[in-house]
Amino acid sequence: MAHITIETGSPTLCMNTSIHVVSSDSGDTSGGTLYLLHGAGDNASTWQRLTTIEMYAEQYGCTIIMPEANRSYYTDMEYGLNYFHYITQELPEFCRRQLNLNTDPAKTYVAGLSMGGYGALKCALTYPERYRKVVSLSGVTDIQTRLHDPEMPSGMIKEMKAVFGERLQVKPDQDLYALSAKLLKQGGNLPDILSCCGDIDPFVDMNRKFAEYMQETYFEFRYVETPGTHEWRFWEHHLRTMFDFLYNDKTKVE
Repeated sequence: MAHITIETGSPTLCMNTSIHVVSSDSGDTSGGTLYLLHGAGDNASTWQRLTTIEMYAEQYGCTIIMPEANRSYYTDMEYGLNYFHYITQELPEFCRRQLNLNTDPAKTYVAGLSMGGYGALKCALTYPERYRKVVSLSGVTDIQTRLHDPEMPSGMIKEMKAVFGERLQVKPDQDLYALSAKLLKQGGNLPDILSCCGDIDPFVDMNRKFAEYMQETYFEFRYVETPGTHEWRFWEHHLRTMFDFLYNDKTKVE
């Protein structure tokens, strides 16, 4: 496997940032491009350090792009940096130019875990013409519920206010329900969606409710719930589920 660590200045973020990339040594790029987003406690290197993601890149001939987003919730922050613009605008153009990526939307995917699951869903529901499929692992599927969690530590509340504003009000372009409803109203192609969550994950209730909502729509939406909680053993296990969905047009659950 080829592993590339890119340190580059971002005009959007006005600072240096990291991008980790893995792809096959053989030069096989038939699997297209997967943008893989990290969670709130992680960074651009975590997927590669804690999972077998390289094995899947080799198996399916895909280039995997893992950007740095800090704790931004993949959002243009109220008091901070424009991470959503960076992830959806600057990053793809930079990678296309520097890595000679195939930009065919039919072979472009986005996935993530926890905060990154929210980010992946938001990317695909905002720009459905860019992504063929999207995967959320233990994702934050109801950001309004998350922001008003009574058990959220005070330090995290301050952090969320920096992202979403002092009143923690969610805008329509930040809400997955509003974004999906807008797409359904507009018509056109819809990205296929896979959502996985553990049965004792703290986010399982919001994932169940989101699944119930989406399965009543025209989206091709699959929900997988198996024993597990919010941890890397669960996410590693469901990498196979994810890649079966992305490349084999099926969802194998074990």
